[in-house]
Amino acid sequence: MLSKFSFLVPALLSRFKASDAPPTQSGESGVRDASDIVTLSLISHTNAGKTTLARTLLRKDVGEVRDAPHVTLFNESHLLLETGGFMLRLWDTPGFGDSARLMKRLKRERNPVLWFLSQTWDRITDRPLWCSQQALKNVREEADVVLYLVNAAEPPEAAGYIGPEMEILGWVGKPVVVLLNQTGTPGSSEFEAAEIDAWRAHLEPFEIVRTVLPLDAFARCWVQEDKLMESLAPLMEGSKIPTFQQIKRAWTQRNIEVFRSSGSLIAEQLTAALLDGVEVRGETLLERVGWQREDLNREYNDARQKLAAQLADRVEHATNKLIEAHGLQGAAGHALSQVARDHFHLPEGVSESIWGVVGSFAGGAMGGLIADLKLGGMTFGGGALLGGIASGIGAYALIRSYNLVRGSDQRLRWSREHFREQVRLALLTYLAVCHFGRGRGEWQESEQPQHWREAVDDVIDEHSDALDHLWKTGVQKETQPALLFRQTHQLTNDCMVSLLERLYPGVESGAWQV
Repeated sequence: MLSKFSFLVPALLSRFKASDAPPTQSGESGVRDASDIVTLSLISHTNAGKTTLARTLLRKDVGEVRDAPHVTLFNESHLLLETGGFMLRLWDTPGFGDSARLMKRLKRERNPVLWFLSQTWDRITDRPLWCSQQALKNVREEADVVLYLVNAAEPPEAAGYIGPEMEILGWVGKPVVVLLNQTGTPGSSEFEAAEIDAWRAHLEPFEIVRTVLPLDAFARCWVQEDKLMESLAPLMEGSKIPTFQQIKRAWTQRNIEVFRSSGSLIAEQLTAALLDGVEVRGETLLERVGWQREDLNREYNDARQKLAAQLADRVEHATNKLIEAHGLQGAAGHALSQVARDHFHLPEGVSESIWGVVGSFAGGAMGGLIADLKLGGMTFGGGALLGGIASGIGAYALIRSYNLVRGSDQRLRWSREHFREQVRLALLTYLAVCHFGRGRGEWQESEQPQHWREAVDDVIDEHSDALDHLWKTGVQKETQPALLFRQTHQLTNDCMVSLLERLYPGVESGAWQV
Protein backbone atom coordinates (compact mmCIF):
# COMPACT_ATOMS: atom_id res chain seq x y z
CA MET A 1 0.00 0.00 0.00
CA LEU A 2 2.74 2.43 0.99
CA SER A 3 4.61 1.77 -2.25
CA LYS A 4 1.80 3.45 -4.17
CA PHE A 5 2.65 6.73 -2.53
CA SER A 6 6.44 6.46 -2.69
CA PHE A 7 6.52 9.11 -5.41
CA LEU A 8 5.34 11.62 -2.76
CA VAL A 9 8.25 10.96 -0.43
CA PRO A 10 10.82 13.36 -2.00
CA ALA A 11 8.34 16.26 -1.96
CA LEU A 12 7.26 15.52 1.58
CA LEU A 13 10.86 15.28 2.77
CA SER A 14 11.64 18.58 1.08
CA ARG A 15 8.82 20.32 2.95
CA PHE A 16 9.72 18.43 6.08
CA LYS A 17 13.34 19.67 6.04
CA ALA A 18 12.36 23.23 5.11
CA SER A 19 10.29 23.54 8.26
CA ASP A 20 13.32 22.91 10.48
CA ALA A 21 16.23 25.07 11.48
CA PRO A 22 18.72 24.96 8.59
CA PRO A 23 22.44 24.45 9.08
CA THR A 24 23.84 27.78 10.20
CA GLN A 25 26.74 29.46 8.44
CA SER A 26 29.00 32.12 9.88
CA GLY A 27 31.47 34.38 8.10
CA GLU A 28 30.47 33.37 4.56
CA SER A 29 29.04 35.62 1.88
CA GLY A 30 28.35 35.51 -1.85
CA VAL A 31 28.06 32.64 -4.31
CA ARG A 32 31.26 30.66 -4.87
CA ASP A 33 32.34 27.94 -7.20
CA ALA A 34 32.51 24.60 -5.38
CA SER A 35 36.15 24.16 -6.42
CA ASP A 36 37.07 27.31 -4.48
CA ILE A 37 35.85 25.88 -1.16
CA VAL A 38 37.52 23.18 0.94
CA THR A 39 35.18 21.77 3.59
CA LEU A 40 36.22 19.97 6.77
CA SER A 41 33.58 18.28 8.90
CA LEU A 42 34.26 17.92 12.62
CA ILE A 43 32.67 14.72 13.92
CA SER A 44 32.89 12.78 17.18
CA HIS A 45 31.05 10.86 19.84
CA THR A 46 28.74 13.17 21.75
CA ASN A 47 30.34 15.47 24.33
CA ALA A 48 33.89 14.86 23.09
CA GLY A 49 34.73 18.55 22.67
CA LYS A 50 34.04 19.32 19.01
CA THR A 51 32.73 22.84 19.59
CA THR A 52 35.58 23.54 22.01
CA LEU A 53 38.11 22.54 19.33
CA ALA A 54 36.20 24.57 16.74
CA ARG A 55 36.63 27.65 18.93
CA THR A 56 40.35 27.01 19.22
CA LEU A 57 40.82 26.58 15.45
CA LEU A 58 38.60 29.56 14.64
CA ARG A 59 40.18 31.76 17.32
CA LYS A 60 36.73 32.99 18.32
CA ASP A 61 33.76 31.85 20.38
CA VAL A 62 31.13 29.91 18.44
CA GLY A 63 28.35 27.53 19.40
CA GLU A 64 27.51 26.42 22.92
CA VAL A 65 29.93 24.59 25.18
CA ARG A 66 28.79 22.68 28.27
CA ASP A 67 29.36 19.28 29.83
CA ALA A 68 26.28 17.52 28.46
CA PRO A 69 25.43 15.23 25.54
CA HIS A 70 23.92 16.55 22.30
CA VAL A 71 24.70 20.23 22.94
CA THR A 72 25.10 20.75 19.18
CA LEU A 73 21.90 19.63 17.38
CA PHE A 74 22.39 21.08 13.89
CA ASN A 75 25.33 21.40 11.56
CA GLU A 76 27.01 24.77 11.99
CA SER A 77 29.28 26.09 9.23
CA HIS A 78 32.16 28.42 10.09
CA LEU A 79 34.75 30.19 7.99
CA LEU A 80 38.20 29.03 9.05
CA LEU A 81 40.20 31.01 6.51
CA GLU A 82 39.65 33.02 3.34
CA THR A 83 42.46 33.98 0.99
CA GLY A 84 42.57 35.07 -2.65
CA GLY A 85 38.99 34.05 -3.28
CA PHE A 86 39.49 30.59 -1.74
CA MET A 87 37.72 29.46 1.42
CA LEU A 88 38.42 26.87 4.13
CA ARG A 89 35.16 25.95 5.84
CA LEU A 90 34.56 23.96 9.03
CA TRP A 91 31.30 22.16 9.81
CA ASP A 92 30.62 21.50 13.49
CA THR A 93 28.19 18.58 13.62
CA PRO A 94 25.95 16.89 16.22
CA GLY A 95 27.81 14.23 18.18
CA PHE A 96 27.14 10.52 17.78
CA GLY A 97 24.97 9.02 20.50
CA ASP A 98 23.58 5.52 19.97
CA SER A 99 25.84 4.67 17.03
CA ALA A 100 24.41 1.21 16.34
CA ARG A 101 20.86 2.57 16.17
CA LEU A 102 22.01 5.48 14.02
CA MET A 103 23.65 3.11 11.52
CA LYS A 104 20.42 1.12 11.21
CA ARG A 105 18.57 4.33 10.39
CA LEU A 106 21.09 5.34 7.74
CA LYS A 107 20.79 1.96 6.00
CA ARG A 108 17.07 2.65 5.54
CA GLU A 109 17.90 5.43 3.12
CA ARG A 110 17.83 2.87 0.31
CA ASN A 111 14.09 2.43 0.91
CA PRO A 112 12.42 5.85 0.39
CA VAL A 113 9.18 4.93 2.20
CA LEU A 114 10.87 3.34 5.20
CA TRP A 115 13.31 6.26 5.32
CA PHE A 116 10.46 8.78 5.33
CA LEU A 117 8.58 6.98 8.09
CA SER A 118 11.64 6.61 10.31
CA GLN A 119 12.57 10.26 9.75
CA THR A 120 9.08 11.37 10.74
CA TRP A 121 9.11 9.20 13.84
CA ASP A 122 12.62 10.17 14.95
CA ARG A 123 11.98 13.85 14.45
CA ILE A 124 9.08 13.67 16.92
CA THR A 125 10.37 11.12 19.43
CA ASP A 126 14.18 11.34 19.31
CA ARG A 127 15.38 14.75 18.15
CA PRO A 128 19.14 14.11 18.62
CA LEU A 129 18.96 10.90 16.55
CA TRP A 130 17.10 12.70 13.77
CA CYS A 131 19.57 15.59 13.80
CA SER A 132 22.51 13.18 13.55
CA GLN A 133 21.00 11.60 10.43
CA GLN A 134 20.52 14.99 8.76
CA ALA A 135 24.04 16.04 9.71
CA LEU A 136 25.64 12.92 8.25
CA LYS A 137 23.81 13.30 4.97
CA ASN A 138 25.15 16.84 4.84
CA VAL A 139 28.69 15.64 5.59
CA ARG A 140 28.47 13.05 2.80
CA GLU A 141 27.37 15.72 0.34
CA GLU A 142 29.64 18.61 1.43
CA ALA A 143 32.81 17.42 3.15
CA ASP A 144 36.20 16.92 1.55
CA VAL A 145 37.71 15.44 4.70
CA VAL A 146 36.26 14.29 8.03
CA LEU A 147 38.06 15.32 11.23
CA TYR A 148 37.09 12.63 13.74
CA LEU A 149 37.72 13.68 17.33
CA VAL A 150 38.39 11.06 20.03
CA ASN A 151 38.81 11.37 23.76
CA ALA A 152 42.47 10.50 24.33
CA ALA A 153 41.98 10.65 28.10
CA GLU A 154 40.83 7.02 27.86
CA PRO A 155 42.82 4.18 26.28
CA PRO A 156 41.72 3.20 22.76
CA GLU A 157 40.50 -0.22 23.81
CA ALA A 158 38.10 1.39 26.30
CA ALA A 159 36.39 3.42 23.57
CA GLY A 160 33.71 0.91 22.66
CA TYR A 161 31.96 3.38 20.38
CA ILE A 162 34.85 3.48 17.89
CA GLY A 163 33.81 0.42 15.86
CA PRO A 164 30.16 1.43 15.23
CA GLU A 165 31.17 5.02 14.49
CA MET A 166 33.80 3.88 12.00
CA GLU A 167 31.04 1.96 10.24
CA ILE A 168 29.04 5.19 10.05
CA LEU A 169 32.03 7.08 8.68
CA GLY A 170 32.43 4.32 6.11
CA TRP A 171 28.84 5.08 5.02
CA VAL A 172 29.84 8.75 4.69
CA GLY A 173 32.66 7.66 2.38
CA LYS A 174 35.13 10.51 2.98
CA PRO A 175 38.78 10.26 4.12
CA VAL A 176 39.14 10.52 7.89
CA VAL A 177 41.82 12.24 9.96
CA VAL A 178 41.61 11.20 13.62
CA LEU A 179 42.41 13.96 16.13
CA LEU A 180 43.36 13.10 19.70
CA ASN A 181 41.56 15.52 22.03
CA GLN A 182 41.60 15.80 25.82
CA THR A 183 45.22 14.68 25.93
CA GLY A 184 45.74 16.66 29.13
CA THR A 185 48.83 18.67 30.04
CA PRO A 186 51.33 18.61 27.15
CA GLY A 187 53.77 15.75 27.60
CA SER A 188 57.20 14.99 26.20
CA SER A 189 57.57 14.13 22.52
CA GLU A 190 58.33 10.50 23.48
CA PHE A 191 55.13 10.21 25.54
CA GLU A 192 53.09 11.82 22.77
CA ALA A 193 54.55 9.48 20.15
CA ALA A 194 53.64 6.44 22.27
CA GLU A 195 50.08 7.70 22.64
CA ILE A 196 49.74 8.26 18.89
CA ASP A 197 51.16 4.81 18.14
CA ALA A 198 48.60 3.17 20.46
CA TRP A 199 45.70 4.88 18.69
CA ARG A 200 47.13 4.18 15.22
CA ALA A 201 47.42 0.49 16.05
CA HIS A 202 43.83 0.43 17.32
CA LEU A 203 42.50 2.18 14.21
CA GLU A 204 44.61 0.26 11.67
CA PRO A 205 41.74 -2.08 10.65
CA PHE A 206 39.71 0.89 9.37
CA GLU A 207 40.89 1.82 5.87
CA ILE A 208 39.09 5.17 5.87
CA VAL A 209 41.46 6.46 8.59
CA ARG A 210 44.38 8.15 6.83
CA THR A 211 46.32 9.49 9.81
CA VAL A 212 46.18 10.13 13.57
CA LEU A 213 47.31 13.46 15.04
CA PRO A 214 47.30 15.09 18.49
CA LEU A 215 45.26 18.31 18.56
CA ASP A 216 43.96 19.07 22.03
CA ALA A 217 41.35 21.83 22.15
CA PHE A 218 42.84 23.16 25.41
CA ALA A 219 46.56 22.73 24.85
CA ARG A 220 47.32 22.49 21.12
CA CYS A 221 50.18 24.49 19.64
CA TRP A 222 50.12 26.28 16.29
CA VAL A 223 52.91 23.95 15.18
CA GLN A 224 50.41 21.09 15.44
CA GLU A 225 47.88 23.05 13.39
CA ASP A 226 50.46 23.33 10.60
CA LYS A 227 51.02 19.58 10.86
CA LEU A 228 47.27 19.08 10.38
CA MET A 229 47.36 21.21 7.22
CA GLU A 230 50.25 19.11 5.87
CA SER A 231 48.27 15.93 6.55
CA LEU A 232 45.21 17.24 4.73
CA ALA A 233 47.03 18.20 1.54
CA PRO A 234 47.40 14.68 0.05
CA LEU A 235 43.71 13.95 0.77
CA MET A 236 42.46 16.59 -1.66
CA GLU A 237 41.20 15.57 -5.09
CA GLY A 238 40.86 17.22 -8.50
CA SER A 239 40.35 20.99 -8.51
CA LYS A 240 40.58 21.09 -4.70
CA ILE A 241 44.32 20.34 -4.82
CA PRO A 242 45.49 23.82 -5.99
CA THR A 243 42.77 25.45 -3.88
CA PHE A 244 44.04 23.80 -0.72
CA GLN A 245 47.66 24.62 -1.51
CA GLN A 246 46.73 28.32 -1.49
CA ILE A 247 44.82 27.87 1.77
CA LYS A 248 47.65 25.91 3.39
CA ARG A 249 50.22 28.59 2.50
CA ALA A 250 47.99 31.33 3.93
CA TRP A 251 47.38 29.34 7.13
CA THR A 252 51.09 28.75 7.65
CA GLN A 253 51.97 32.36 6.91
CA ARG A 254 49.42 33.60 9.45
CA ASN A 255 50.96 31.42 12.15
CA ILE A 256 54.48 32.55 11.22
CA GLU A 257 53.42 36.19 11.47
CA VAL A 258 52.05 35.59 14.98
CA PHE A 259 55.28 33.77 15.91
CA ARG A 260 57.42 36.65 14.68
CA SER A 261 55.20 39.20 16.37
CA SER A 262 55.60 37.26 19.62
CA GLY A 263 59.37 37.29 19.23
CA SER A 264 59.31 41.04 18.70
CA LEU A 265 57.21 41.57 21.84
CA ILE A 266 59.56 39.47 23.94
CA ALA A 267 62.59 41.22 22.45
CA GLU A 268 61.13 44.61 23.38
CA GLN A 269 60.63 43.40 26.95
CA LEU A 270 64.18 42.06 27.24
CA THR A 271 65.77 45.09 25.57
CA ALA A 272 64.06 47.35 28.07
CA ALA A 273 65.43 45.19 30.89
CA LEU A 274 68.96 45.53 29.50
CA LEU A 275 68.65 49.31 29.23
CA ASP A 276 66.92 49.72 32.58
CA GLY A 277 68.94 51.39 35.31
CA VAL A 278 68.75 53.72 38.30
CA GLU A 279 71.19 56.47 39.27
CA VAL A 280 72.80 55.83 42.67
CA ARG A 281 75.65 57.85 44.16
CA GLY A 282 79.05 56.33 44.77
CA GLU A 283 80.36 55.18 48.14
CA THR A 284 82.31 57.26 50.57
CA LEU A 285 85.48 55.81 52.08
CA LEU A 286 83.71 55.00 55.37
CA GLU A 287 80.80 53.38 53.55
CA ARG A 288 83.21 51.27 51.55
CA VAL A 289 84.55 49.65 54.73
CA GLY A 290 81.08 49.17 56.21
CA TRP A 291 80.54 52.31 58.34
CA GLN A 292 77.56 54.67 58.26
CA ARG A 293 75.86 52.83 55.38
CA GLU A 294 72.23 53.48 56.39
CA ASP A 295 71.59 56.20 53.82
CA LEU A 296 73.32 54.30 51.03
CA ASN A 297 71.49 51.08 51.84
CA ARG A 298 68.21 52.96 51.74
CA GLU A 299 69.14 54.35 48.33
CA TYR A 300 69.92 50.85 47.08
CA ASN A 301 66.60 49.57 48.44
CA ASP A 302 64.75 52.35 46.60
CA ALA A 303 66.62 51.51 43.40
CA ARG A 304 65.67 47.86 43.74
CA GLN A 305 62.04 48.80 44.30
CA LYS A 306 61.95 51.00 41.22
CA LEU A 307 63.59 48.39 39.00
CA ALA A 308 61.26 45.66 40.29
CA ALA A 309 58.16 47.77 39.65
CA GLN A 310 59.32 48.55 36.10
CA LEU A 311 60.10 44.88 35.48
CA ALA A 312 56.66 43.83 36.75
CA ASP A 313 54.93 46.33 34.48
CA ARG A 314 56.88 45.09 31.46
CA VAL A 315 56.09 41.44 32.18
CA GLU A 316 52.40 42.24 32.53
CA HIS A 317 52.32 44.38 29.37
CA ALA A 318 54.23 41.86 27.24
CA THR A 319 52.09 38.94 28.41
CA ASN A 320 48.87 40.77 27.63
CA LYS A 321 50.18 41.66 24.18
CA LEU A 322 51.08 38.00 23.59
CA ILE A 323 47.56 36.98 24.60
CA GLU A 324 46.10 39.49 22.17
CA ALA A 325 48.43 38.43 19.32
CA HIS A 326 47.25 34.82 19.67
CA GLY A 327 43.58 35.73 19.33
CA LEU A 328 42.84 35.06 23.00
CA GLN A 329 40.89 37.09 25.50
CA GLY A 330 41.65 37.98 29.09
CA ALA A 331 44.61 39.49 30.86
CA ALA A 332 47.53 38.17 32.85
CA GLY A 333 50.29 39.34 35.08
CA HIS A 334 48.29 41.27 37.66
CA ALA A 335 49.22 38.94 40.51
CA LEU A 336 52.88 38.85 39.52
CA SER A 337 52.97 42.59 38.99
CA GLN A 338 51.62 43.33 42.45
CA VAL A 339 53.93 40.82 44.09
CA ALA A 340 56.92 42.36 42.32
CA ARG A 341 56.01 45.86 43.42
CA ASP A 342 55.32 44.89 47.02
CA HIS A 343 57.93 42.26 47.71
CA PHE A 344 60.65 41.67 45.11
CA HIS A 345 62.56 44.76 46.16
CA LEU A 346 62.80 43.54 49.78
CA PRO A 347 63.81 39.86 49.78
CA GLU A 348 64.14 39.51 53.52
CA GLY A 349 60.55 40.68 54.04
CA VAL A 350 58.69 38.16 51.87
CA SER A 351 55.97 36.25 53.68
CA GLU A 352 55.11 32.60 53.01
CA SER A 353 51.65 33.58 51.72
CA ILE A 354 53.23 35.22 48.69
CA TRP A 355 54.68 32.03 47.20
CA GLY A 356 51.30 30.56 46.30
CA VAL A 357 50.41 33.73 44.40
CA VAL A 358 53.70 33.91 42.54
CA GLY A 359 53.83 30.18 41.91
CA SER A 360 50.35 30.13 40.35
CA PHE A 361 51.50 32.64 37.76
CA ALA A 362 55.08 31.59 37.20
CA GLY A 363 54.46 27.86 37.21
CA GLY A 364 58.16 27.32 37.77
CA ALA A 365 59.26 30.00 35.34
CA MET A 366 60.71 32.07 38.14
CA GLY A 367 61.43 29.16 40.42
CA GLY A 368 65.05 30.23 40.80
CA LEU A 369 63.99 33.73 41.79
CA ILE A 370 61.37 32.48 44.25
CA ALA A 371 63.83 30.15 45.94
CA ASP A 372 66.40 32.94 46.03
CA LEU A 373 64.03 35.38 47.68
CA LYS A 374 63.06 32.80 50.28
CA LEU A 375 66.73 32.54 51.17
CA GLY A 376 67.13 36.28 51.45
CA GLY A 377 68.32 36.96 47.93
CA MET A 378 71.72 35.30 48.30
CA THR A 379 71.84 32.69 45.55
CA PHE A 380 69.96 33.99 42.53
CA GLY A 381 71.00 32.28 39.32
CA GLY A 382 72.45 29.27 41.13
CA GLY A 383 75.81 30.87 41.98
CA ALA A 384 77.25 31.72 45.40
CA LEU A 385 77.36 35.50 45.75
CA LEU A 386 79.86 37.52 47.69
CA GLY A 387 78.49 38.26 51.10
CA GLY A 388 75.05 39.15 52.38
CA ILE A 389 72.94 42.16 53.11
CA ALA A 390 73.98 42.41 56.72
CA SER A 391 77.66 41.65 56.25
CA GLY A 392 78.66 45.26 55.72
CA ILE A 393 81.56 44.45 53.41
CA GLY A 394 80.80 47.04 50.76
CA ALA A 395 78.45 48.07 48.00
CA TYR A 396 79.50 45.30 45.61
CA ALA A 397 78.27 42.55 47.92
CA LEU A 398 75.07 44.45 48.69
CA ILE A 399 74.26 45.06 45.06
CA ARG A 400 74.98 41.47 44.05
CA SER A 401 72.77 40.22 46.88
CA TYR A 402 69.98 42.23 45.32
CA ASN A 403 70.80 40.90 41.83
CA LEU A 404 72.05 44.30 40.69
CA VAL A 405 75.35 45.49 39.25
CA ARG A 406 76.80 48.86 38.25
CA GLY A 407 77.00 49.44 34.53
CA SER A 408 79.74 51.40 32.84
CA ASP A 409 77.52 54.45 33.28
CA GLN A 410 77.56 53.79 37.06
CA ARG A 411 73.80 53.15 37.14
CA LEU A 412 72.44 50.11 38.98
CA ARG A 413 71.20 47.46 36.51
CA TRP A 414 69.95 43.90 36.59
CA SER A 415 72.76 41.38 36.93
CA ARG A 416 73.65 38.82 34.29
CA GLU A 417 72.09 36.03 36.35
CA HIS A 418 68.89 37.98 36.80
CA PHE A 419 68.70 38.71 33.06
CA ARG A 420 68.99 35.01 32.28
CA GLU A 421 66.03 34.34 34.57
CA GLN A 422 64.04 37.02 32.79
CA VAL A 423 64.74 35.26 29.48
CA ARG A 424 63.67 31.97 31.04
CA LEU A 425 60.40 33.49 32.25
CA ALA A 426 59.74 35.09 28.84
CA LEU A 427 60.18 31.77 26.98
CA LEU A 428 57.95 29.87 29.40
CA THR A 429 55.32 32.57 29.18
CA TYR A 430 55.38 32.30 25.38
CA LEU A 431 54.89 28.53 25.58
CA ALA A 432 51.96 28.95 27.94
CA VAL A 433 50.23 31.44 25.63
CA CYS A 434 50.87 29.67 22.30
CA HIS A 435 49.52 26.39 23.73
CA PHE A 436 46.42 27.95 25.26
CA GLY A 437 43.38 26.96 23.20
CA ARG A 438 40.60 29.51 22.73
CA GLY A 439 38.19 26.72 23.67
CA ARG A 440 39.31 27.03 27.30
CA GLY A 441 37.77 30.50 27.49
CA GLU A 442 39.62 33.55 28.75
CA TRP A 443 43.33 33.31 29.45
CA GLN A 444 44.22 31.99 32.88
CA GLU A 445 47.53 31.20 34.49
CA SER A 446 48.33 27.53 35.06
CA GLU A 447 51.16 25.25 36.05
CA GLN A 448 53.58 24.54 33.23
CA PRO A 449 54.73 21.00 32.31
CA GLN A 450 58.06 19.86 33.63
CA HIS A 451 59.38 19.01 30.17
CA TRP A 452 58.77 22.64 29.11
CA ARG A 453 61.05 23.81 31.91
CA GLU A 454 63.68 21.25 30.97
CA ALA A 455 63.53 22.32 27.32
CA VAL A 456 63.84 26.00 28.27
CA ASP A 457 66.81 25.21 30.52
CA ASP A 458 68.49 23.41 27.62
CA VAL A 459 67.88 26.38 25.30
CA ILE A 460 69.25 28.84 27.87
CA ASP A 461 72.37 26.68 28.28
CA GLU A 462 72.78 26.34 24.51
CA HIS A 463 72.64 30.12 24.04
CA SER A 464 74.41 31.08 27.30
CA ASP A 465 77.43 32.70 25.61
CA ALA A 466 75.22 34.76 23.30
CA LEU A 467 72.99 35.81 26.23
CA ASP A 468 76.01 36.85 28.28
CA HIS A 469 77.40 38.84 25.34
CA LEU A 470 74.03 40.53 24.89
CA TRP A 471 73.91 41.43 28.58
CA LYS A 472 77.43 42.88 28.48
CA THR A 473 76.48 44.95 25.45
CA GLY A 474 73.38 46.23 27.25
CA VAL A 475 75.19 47.51 30.33
CA GLN A 476 77.68 49.52 28.30
CA LYS A 477 77.24 53.29 28.44
CA GLU A 478 77.54 53.80 24.68
CA THR A 479 75.00 51.11 23.71
CA GLN A 480 72.58 52.19 20.96
CA PRO A 481 68.98 51.09 21.80
CA ALA A 482 68.03 50.38 18.17
CA LEU A 483 71.08 48.16 17.61
CA LEU A 484 70.55 46.42 20.95
CA PHE A 485 66.93 45.65 20.02
CA ARG A 486 67.99 44.11 16.70
CA GLN A 487 70.51 41.90 18.47
CA THR A 488 67.99 40.95 21.15
CA HIS A 489 65.32 40.23 18.55
CA GLN A 490 67.61 37.91 16.59
CA LEU A 491 68.69 36.03 19.71
CA THR A 492 65.11 35.80 21.00
CA ASN A 493 64.01 34.34 17.68
CA ASP A 494 66.86 31.83 17.73
CA CYS A 495 65.87 30.72 21.25
CA MET A 496 62.18 30.40 20.34
CA VAL A 497 62.92 28.37 17.20
CA SER A 498 65.28 26.09 19.12
CA LEU A 499 62.66 25.64 21.83
CA LEU A 500 59.87 24.59 19.46
CA GLU A 501 62.27 22.28 17.59
CA ARG A 502 62.97 20.51 20.87
CA LEU A 503 59.30 20.18 21.75
CA TYR A 504 58.22 19.15 18.23
CA PRO A 505 61.04 17.12 16.60
CA GLY A 506 61.03 17.06 12.82
CA VAL A 507 59.16 20.34 12.44
CA GLU A 508 60.00 22.48 9.40
CA SER A 509 61.29 25.69 10.97
CA GLY A 510 63.24 27.28 8.12
CA ALA A 511 60.61 29.98 7.49
CA TRP A 512 60.43 31.03 11.14
CA GLN A 513 63.73 32.92 11.18
CA VAL A 514 63.69 36.72 11.18
